[in-house]
Amino acid sequence: MQNYRNKYILLSILFLIVFPTITHAQSHLPAISWKQSIAPEKNYVEGEVIVKYKDTTVTTKAEESQSKELIQTLNRNSQAHDIIVEDNIDELNIAKVTSDDKTTEELIEKLSKNEAVEIVEPNYIKTPSFVPNDTYFSHQWAHRNTGQSVGGVSGTNDADIDTVEMWDIADSGSADTVVAIIDSGTDYNHMELSANMWDGASCVDENNNPISGGCPNHGWNYVNDNNDPNDAGDEEGHGTLVSSIVASNTNNNSEGAGMSRYNHIKIMAIRFDFDVYSELKAIDFARHNGAKVINASFGGGEFSQIEKNAIDAFPGIVVTASGNGGGDDIGDDNDVTPSYPCNYTSSNIICVAATDQDDNLADFSNYGPTSVDIAAPGTKIFGIYKGSHVYGSGTSFSTPFVSGTVALMYAHNSSASTSTIKNTLLASSDHISSLNNISCSRRLNAYNSLQNTINTTIPTESCSLPVYRFWSDTKQGHFYTISETEKNFVINNYPDNIWKYEGIAFNALDGNADPVYRFWSDQHQHHFYTISETEKNFVINNYPDNIWKYEGIVYYAYKSQVSDSTPLYRFWSDTKQGHFYTSSLTEKQYIETHYPSNIWRYERIAYYVK
Repeated sequence: MQNYRNKYILLSILFLIVFPTITHAQSHLPAISWKQSIAPEKNYVEGEVIVKYKDTTVTTKAEESQSKELIQTLNRNSQAHDIIVEDNIDELNIAKVTSDDKTTEELIEKLSKNEAVEIVEPNYIKTPSFVPNDTYFSHQWAHRNTGQSVGGVSGTNDADIDTVEMWDIADSGSADTVVAIIDSGTDYNHMELSANMWDGASCVDENNNPISGGCPNHGWNYVNDNNDPNDAGDEEGHGTLVSSIVASNTNNNSEGAGMSRYNHIKIMAIRFDFDVYSELKAIDFARHNGAKVINASFGGGEFSQIEKNAIDAFPGIVVTASGNGGGDDIGDDNDVTPSYPCNYTSSNIICVAATDQDDNLADFSNYGPTSVDIAAPGTKIFGIYKGSHVYGSGTSFSTPFVSGTVALMYAHNSSASTSTIKNTLLASSDHISSLNNISCSRRLNAYNSLQNTINTTIPTESCSLPVYRFWSDTKQGHFYTISETEKNFVINNYPDNIWKYEGIAFNALDGNADPVYRFWSDQHQHHFYTISETEKNFVINNYPDNIWKYEGIVYYAYKSQVSDSTPLYRFWSDTKQGHFYTSSLTEKQYIETHYPSNIWRYERIAYYVK
């Protein structure tokens, strides 16, 4: 079966200036440029599908025989229709099915009717998260940003992940942690990486069977199905660059530093074919060979239940890139246009966006207040590429900073659960106001993450997020939302006389506080908000839906005043039959002074906000 993926993905690499070594602080190093020159007509391998057989609980030899017969029957039936079961992942009851004559759509239609099949999907193509960039710089500003000039542009002091501070508390006796880099492979012989590669002497395959001769090259190649995962193929250099950000040899008077001061991160190199089927094998290889972290610097626009299942089954953390916009170096909203695996709801995924050296979201970076968990430096990032030094930009580069931090957290607490590691890292982040389109406005802080891991402390996190206010001349009422997506939808789809955007009314919270409930009235054409569980239940039980229909929790706030909180004042209008809310004492006093009580009557403090 010919693989047509290369027909659709063509990456061009542009070198501008090449210096074999850094000679002084301001040496100009090349930037790399990855361009998808030919847009794919179909984002999957044509004539190829992934089949998930129905699971069979095997408790006896007879049942085991029945299970095998089930698969053999499908194979025989398939071959009779010019369909070939090309490869199996026995442990997962998954197979790659191909045909020289049938299209992917025809394969799906035929196989989905087979009683032995649970899921059948296209073999979706994955692409590395890169954007073109030709800027030069000579500092690893992500580790320590002093505001130094990088490529002729000055950054902002301390707009970094506090790696240097983290190194001061790292334990030289902590355990080694394995990070699986599922990518284009790794240049495992490079002097910066060779000492920090995983020892694959006793490796097993994706089905947990011992591999004869082991994995002397520190991983596996699922493109050529051999034990040499050296960096190669259309995306050559991508995996090495990612690996070098995670685990370059630190404090060896050469090249740049990796994430670990004492080199306790070991890279498991897994080369895959940038499609879902080879990714499934790679994930299972990582799972069976003891990786605690998977770095997935790639993405695609299609949901795959089989891919999600494999990620769910991985017992550690999967760190993935949010992706780089659809064009013109402008990032997309993943809440609106999903990118997978970022958008999967798997509890062990951390999705990462990219920031620039001023702690702003990088222009190209995808974002999403719900789908993207955290941001990390992702512009002009130093790394190793084809034996030389380069600087590149993309969420591919922000992802390994998080992977490296997660690995060090495991190194200092190897028994921690995935939920503990993930929640600690997210709650230990810095909250950057300009990142309000990232969940909780988070930017990675490696020092806080490791410190809280050492202290076995998961900090509480109350994230302040803006609440947007609209006014309607037609409805004579206000509308409030915390959703960036909902705000933009209303702005783009309603004229000003229906809903006119007025700005940020106040800041609410997205958790670790009391829920605020929202109702809508068809009769009054207004929303109503309450933090009172009693009031919510009273309205639900005493009013029909056309009067007040419960819509759910919209954000979180405080029932009583806490430090740094602000009262939100509530008014009622007999004339307008609706409520009005403001956190501005000046606005409250103005309304009380200038409006009669039948227009706006002050009721009370609704709750407390930021």
